[in-house]
Amino acid sequence: MAVGVIVAALAVGGDGPAMALINESSSLARGLYVRTGERVSPGAVVAVAQSEAARPYLERLSMPADLLLLKRVAAIGGGRVCVAGDGVQTPGRWAARLERDRRGAILPAWRECRVLEPDELFLLGDTPGSYDSRYFGPVRRSEVVGVYREVLTW
Repeated sequence: MAVGVIVAALAVGGDGPAMALINESSSLARGLYVRTGERVSPGAVVAVAQSEAARPYLERLSMPADLLLLKRVAAIGGGRVCVAGDGVQTPGRWAARLERDRRGAILPAWRECRVLEPDELFLLGDTPGSYDSRYFGPVRRSEVVGVYREVLTW
């Protein structure tokens, strides 16, 4: 299971969202991401604070609560998201859901089928092992720290 953990690389005056983030997880391409100032939209990469639903699993992995998650927006408010078989269907994408992480630990599972509220986002990583909304459900827009784009990968 690849947890989308990132580390702030640069900040402006110590306040506000980081201008650049380093992604060391395999949820998205490993590398440097810069804040764009763009609006949250489907397909955008966002950094989010860990939601209350995501935190228990991350805590078991000894992840600090202040580390951000870097994920792609798969659906926004008004979009329909449904558990479908062993995966989740979002507008334009189906993503498999794993029962266990690579350590063998049982993963939580979001089990709903509904239209997202206006202030909700459904987030997916780009890889099958990403820990994302398939497991912890939608997040609030207010949890988004910023929209970022990849500028350098390794």
